Amino acid sequence: MFGFLKERDDKINLDNYTITTIVGADTVVEGTIITKSSVRIDGTLIGGVSAEGVVILSRNGKIKGNIMAENIVVAGVVEGNMQIREKVNVEPTGEIYGDITTKSLLIDEESVFQGNCYMNREVPENGGRGKKKAAKSEKIVSPSEAATAAMGNLKPMDPNANEEISLRPSAPLDDDDIDFVEV
Repeated sequence: MFGFLKERDDKINLDNYTITTIVGADTVVEGTIITKSSVRIDGTLIGGVSAEGVVILSRNGKIKGNIMAENIVVAGVVEGNMQIREKVNVEPTGEIYGDITTKSLLIDEESVFQGNCYMNREVPENGGRGKKKAAKSEKIVSPSEAATAAMGNLKPMDPNANEEISLRPSAPLDDDDIDFVEV
């Protein structure tokens, strides 16, 4: 009846990945894990992760550090920032305390997320060691910057002058001057 309410399966397909690194449940690792494939963390990592594949953080897993990966599944606790090139999937037991930059975020209503999320951004392949590129339509501006841009270059008003004030933009606006957001 309501097509927009149908179930979607947006979760990360783990069958597409080979996990070559596993941090066991009773293990504490201090340092940075760097892998060209995927990693599963069932224990505690005090340090960062850089993976070209998926990072899987199990229900009992904990990461205290920054994470860079293609995808991540969070069922444990993350205390740090994430730069994920494709998708972040937060399970009901997942907790994230830090900022996320990703293209796609799937977060369960029972999970915890305290931080900022920057969506639909291109995350660099080199893990953020270069300039981030945002899509043209994704430029974020404050309301005052938007008003200034829409109004053109208005000069400050002299309170002692008897000048006529025009609130019209210096040039006509077209659709390229306005960012439309689908709701």
